[in-house]
Amino acid sequence: MNVLTHRVIACAILAALWPTCAPSALAQAQQSFTVSNVNIRYGWTFQEPGIAEDVPKNIFTFENTAAGRWWSSYLFVDVLRSWSDADANAKEVYGEWYPTLSLRALSGRERSKGILGDVGVTVGLNTGVRSTGPSPFVVLPGLTFSLNVPGFAFLAVNTVAYIDRGRFQGQPTDCTATAFQVTPSWSLPIRAGKTSLKVNGFVDFTTRHANCAAQILSTPRVMLDLSAYWQKPGVLYVGVDWVYWHNKYGISGLKDNLVLPVVVLVL
Repeated sequence: MNVLTHRVIACAILAALWPTCAPSALAQAQQSFTVSNVNIRYGWTFQEPGIAEDVPKNIFTFENTAAGRWWSSYLFVDVLRSWSDADANAKEVYGEWYPTLSLRALSGRERSKGILGDVGVTVGLNTGVRSTGPSPFVVLPGLTFSLNVPGFAFLAVNTVAYIDRGRFQGQPTDCTATAFQVTPSWSLPIRAGKTSLKVNGFVDFTTRHANCAAQILSTPRVMLDLSAYWQKPGVLYVGVDWVYWHNKYGISGLKDNLVLPVVVLVL
């Protein structure tokens, strides 16, 4: 697990240091923010290569979203545990980080009020390690298009190159190649009296590369703000995730399709 630990620690340190590269943004507190949360999920019917039976897993996740006048950053780290002898009770740590620079802000302009609010330069990093051998590593350079759509707190489309350099037991996989990925992501708040919901999610569309099949990975989430009922809104959420992964890991025919209960605590 040493390789993974080093990668995740490096990713977390870079994310933590990223705002220090933007002193002008930090000087304007009203234009800067950082929000972190931890969440826990459990699923009973995950699918894994070469295993006929369903694999139960629990997932602990740390998320951080931050932004300043001319930058933004999104980071998450998953810690996963399989509860299946067939899957060797596998343990996994996996993280993604997406820092973005706003082209409008860098050119001295404010975010547009039109449908295309901003265009940003993004360089993503996906990395991790699993006790059964896989060590994914993907670099994702490209553009992020931030959209203004009524009702949405956030709506963006990420268009990136997908540079796959993953390894298995220390050796390059047969998916080592460069592909293309498009990812719409969103956050839609819904309020009715004291009831406050959030509908968040994303869809990754990744093209075929080397021996990896084209993939679709989507995790929409519906959350209820439970803490709003005792006058502490935005602290504790409960809800469900729908995980849909077509051609999981790029393996043709392997698919996750399940619903996971989720509890989210905002730090």
